[in-house]
Amino acid sequence: MRQGLNIFLWSAFGILILIGAYVALNACDFGVRPLFGPGACQMPAANAALESERAREVQLQSRIHAAEIHLALLPACPKPVPQPQPLPLPVKVPDPKPPVNNPAPVQTLEIPKKVEDLKGCWQSVRGDLNMTTDDAEQKLLGQVRICYCFRGNGRGRVQVRYTDGDTCRADLFARISPAQLFMHHERATCQRHPGYVAADIRCGNSQSEQTECEIQNLGEVRDKLIEQFKHVSDEYCGWNG
Repeated sequence: MRQGLNIFLWSAFGILILIGAYVALNACDFGVRPLFGPGACQMPAANAALESERAREVQLQSRIHAAEIHLALLPACPKPVPQPQPLPLPVKVPDPKPPVNNPAPVQTLEIPKKVEDLKGCWQSVRGDLNMTTDDAEQKLLGQVRICYCFRGNGRGRVQVRYTDGDTCRADLFARISPAQLFMHHERATCQRHPGYVAADIRCGNSQSEQTECEIQNLGEVRDKLIEQFKHVSDEYCGWNG
């Protein structure tokens, strides 16, 4: 009885060993039909997928290398040659236009036929002049604008205006004789400067047919000046008639 039990136990043990060997062989894909479903050994399938990806990588690298070689063998593109630009057409510069407001021509003094023709203001053609003291030193007092302004009756005023605004005035009158103009003014009084001495002025035609005037100062120095006169506006002299 005991011997039969031992035989049974060893038989069962042998059967268990055979079953275990069958399961292990089937799990490792040795071609034996699985007994309990899918095997537990997946390593061979994973190795096959990895090898496939590696093969694809090698193939892609080979294609890239072939493309690089192909590009390197292509001929270089020629550089564009700059085309000559046409020269610009010459531009005609328009002639400068004369100013719109042309200065009026200077009207110089001529011996008038009537004393009424002297109406208005007259000034030396030299413009504003330097004024000196009426003594031997003849010290410079400043620049002045001397205007001889007449009404229509041959009477008016001489006005001496300094650059600081001080103005000296004196009565002025004129008369006409054949081919000659005579003017006289009294001493002009000022507020801040010495007075402007009285003077006799005689105008006539010179050899050049221009009217020249000899100014005889009647002060202490009593010097003579030769001037020409031009017509200026009343506003320029500050003359209100």
